[in-house]
Amino acid sequence: MKRFFTRTLCHVACLLFFLSACQLVSCQSDKPIETLNFGSERYDSTALHIALVPNRDCFPIYVAQRTGIYESLGLKLQIATYPSQMDCDTTLMGKIADGGWADKERMAFYGSRMKGLEIMWEGTSRWHLLVCGTLRIKNVKSLKERTVAIARSSSENHLLDVALKSVGLTDDAVYRPQINDIKLRADMLNGNQVDAAVLTWPYTSLAYANDHSSIYSQRNADANGCFVMKTKSLKRVDRRAQWKLFEKGRKMALDSIRTKGVGAYSLILQKDYHLPKEVADTLRF
Repeated sequence: MKRFFTRTLCHVACLLFFLSACQLVSCQSDKPIETLNFGSERYDSTALHIALVPNRDCFPIYVAQRTGIYESLGLKLQIATYPSQMDCDTTLMGKIADGGWADKERMAFYGSRMKGLEIMWEGTSRWHLLVCGTLRIKNVKSLKERTVAIARSSSENHLLDVALKSVGLTDDAVYRPQINDIKLRADMLNGNQVDAAVLTWPYTSLAYANDHSSIYSQRNADANGCFVMKTKSLKRVDRRAQWKLFEKGRKMALDSIRTKGVGAYSLILQKDYHLPKEVADTLRF
């Protein structure tokens, strides 16, 4: 049974990566952002394979890929984007991905099933507890017996626990529908389908644009997101060389974002993060 489960998990991870894989950008970095290609390509065994969740820390990676920075460095990179950390975890536990975005809370939850992952750097993305703008909820205590959309065994769930505890409420004081897809969680808040939701950048901006407000936020010291690489991948000479190029390109993209502003890459936010143009154009990093 254990062998069957492991084999099935690998098959699912492979399928998810194939379905979510994003195209290497064929344009050079000096081409207009409007010319970027968001198609798909066949799996390339020589490429570095990365699994991402659309958040603030991963944004420079998308920029480096879409604007041709990685291509100019000679790096073959294939990105698979997942709407939820749970789906991303499935790929990280499979055989295809060399690394990607992880949540230390979920890594602890999975235990030995996520062994063999090395934390390369820790993120700074913060989670915020936002409440529906049509409700008169001004503080965490007013959330009692309300619905709060989260993903279980995650950093956002931990944030909710901490928030409730800070005002003397128990973990079961609120209803917690499990909405793993971050964008869907924001859409449900915007559609008044839940009373509150725990979100991170850029979906916090989507919520603010719809007159929702934050009543509790995570401190930088509590950020649990991290970028991981598989130990077995780092043992390969070619993968170690690719990792160095990956980091060089990410830092180049980060410098570009800080210089030009997020608005210069609005199309990436629209395509990879599924944000409306009016929100993507006005985002701050």
